[in-house]
This record gives sequence, structure tokens and C-alpha cells, in this order.
Amino acid sequence: MKTIKTKKEFEAELAAPGGRLALFYSDWCPFCTAFLPAFEKLAHGAPEAAFKVCVDDLGELEDLFSVEVVPTVLYFVEGKLAKRLDGRLGRGLSAEGLSAFCASCAPKGHKK
Repeated sequence: MKTIKTKKEFEAELAAPGGRLALFYSDWCPFCTAFLPAFEKLAHGAPEAAFKVCVDDLGELEDLFSVEVVPTVLYFVEGKLAKRLDGRLGRGLSAEGLSAFCASCAPKGHKK
């Protein structure tokens, strides 16, 4: 799974066809560290459709998308933010929450 290092790389990911899942995380965050295996497992099935953004490196994207708590997962379709799964302060995110979120992102009648 790709880790985005520049705003240009981020824009290139969003320009690609289809939906994209972006994990906004921080290296120092224990909730991010605990959640990362669940995100990587999910992304393993479609590595071209998922990527990570470290907010420590790209704070401008954190601000642009109003990411207040990490980890947060954003879902983009055709380059536009379509849905978000915000982390919870002091709790982070769960594998079950991610699975339900991804199921809700699937087009009607399409099974993931």
C-alpha cells in the first residue's frame, strides 16, 4: 500500500478512476498503530484503491479535509470526497467500523 509523501502524489491518486480509500494517520498515535493492521488487511484485496497519508508530513491535507482526530478514513469518488469515517478521540477506529464503512461505500447492488 502506498504512503503519500507529497500533495502532488495525493492529487495523482485522486485523479485515478474509481473509488479511493485514504487513511489519515500519525506515526506517534497509538490508536493509529492499533488500527493500521485492519486498514492494511482491507487494502490487501485492492491495493491500488487504498493509500495512507501521514498528517505529520502533510498537515495541509489534514486542514483541507478538516481531519480533527486520527485515524480517519476518507473515501473519494472521481476525485471528490464522498464519505468519511472519523476517528474518535481517545478511541480511534475499529476493524468492525471500517468494514461497515466500506460496505456503505459500495454502489447499490454491488457486494464487496
